[in-house]
Amino acid sequence: MPTSTPTIINYTGLADSIQLFSKISQIKTSFYDFSDTLVKDGHIYHGISEVQHNLVLKDTAVTLLFPVIANDNIVGFVICDATGVSQERVQLAKTYIESLTNDTLGKLLNTHIDILNPLSAHNVSQMRKFALLFKPTLNQINQQIDTSETPPTTTKKASSIDDILAYVQTNLRNPISLESVSQNVFLSPSYLSRIFKRYLHVNFIDYANYQRVAIACKYLMLTNNKVSVISRQVGCSQNSYFSKVFKRITGMSPLAYRRKHFAVQKVLTIPRDLTWDDHDTIFDISQRYFKQLDCSFSMQTTNGYPYVNQIGDLTDSGARGWLYTVNCQQPTRSSSDVVSTDNAVIQWLYTDRVS
Repeated sequence: MPTSTPTIINYTGLADSIQLFSKISQIKTSFYDFSDTLVKDGHIYHGISEVQHNLVLKDTAVTLLFPVIANDNIVGFVICDATGVSQERVQLAKTYIESLTNDTLGKLLNTHIDILNPLSAHNVSQMRKFALLFKPTLNQINQQIDTSETPPTTTKKASSIDDILAYVQTNLRNPISLESVSQNVFLSPSYLSRIFKRYLHVNFIDYANYQRVAIACKYLMLTNNKVSVISRQVGCSQNSYFSKVFKRITGMSPLAYRRKHFAVQKVLTIPRDLTWDDHDTIFDISQRYFKQLDCSFSMQTTNGYPYVNQIGDLTDSGARGWLYTVNCQQPTRSSSDVVSTDNAVIQWLYTDRVS
C-alpha cells in the first residue's frame, strides 16, 4: 500500500525556509501535502477548510506545481507563483527547492526528497480528466462503505463532511448543485446526500439555500445593493427564483426584510458544522464558536430572562443590542432555550432598535 507523509510533522523549519526562499527569489512559494497541511508565508494551516481559505491559486499558466517525492511516493506539491518567471529561473528554483526540502522535510522523514519538473497546464487537465474517469470506481467504494454493517469511522466521516462544507462555503456565491459538489469532492450524489443528512440533520439543498439566504440577509441589512444584484451575488441568476426561496425561508420579501432590519449595524454568521449537537442550544453553539475566535461573548439576566449583552467589543446600550436569527428567522425565546435540532445557520445582529 502506498505510504504518505505522516499526519503529524513539525513543519516550522520548512515554513521558515520557504518564506526565506520566497523573499530572496521573489517567487511566492508554498507547500501542500496530502494530509491537508499547507505551509505558506511562514504559517502552517491544517485541515481542508483552512487550506482552501488560505490557498488562492492563479490560473495554470502562472501556477507551477512541483510534485514532491518521498519514499517513491508523491506526498504533496510545492506551489510557485511563476508570474514573470523565465524558464532559467524555474529550473534554478527547482534546484533550491529540492535542497531546502531535503534539509527540512527530508530530515524529518529520514529520507531523500525528490522534486519533479513542474506540471504543465496540460498535465493538470489530464489529471482532472483521469479523476473524473476514475469516479465510478470511487462511487462504488463509497456505496460499499455506506451499505456496510460497520459504519464509517469518525475520521472518515469528518473528512468527507468537512470537504463538502468547505466546498459549499467557498462556492456559495456561484451556481452550485448536489452534482457539482459531488464531482469536486469525488463522492456520488446519492452517497453525499445520505451522509450529509445523517451527520448534519439537514438535507444538502436546504443547507445550501439557508447559507445563501443568510448571506443575502447580510447584504440587505448592510448594503444598498439592489435585490437583483444581491441575487447574483449569492449565485442565483434568476431574480424571481431568488425572491421565492428568500420568502419561503424568511417569511417575507427581500425588500420587506430590508425595511424591517434597517437599523442593523453588524451581522455575524455561524454556519452549521460537525461541532453542532442536536442537544446544543443556540447559546452553547455561539459561545463555543466565538471562544474559538477569541471573541468575547456574554449573557446577562433581566427580570428573570437571559439575553446576550456582548459580542466582541459591541455591548447593549440603551436601545442598542444583540438579536439572533436561526435559519434566517427570529425566535421569540432566549438563545439558551432554543436547541439546534435540524437548523443550518445562526446569525447575530447588532441593531439600534432592539425589540
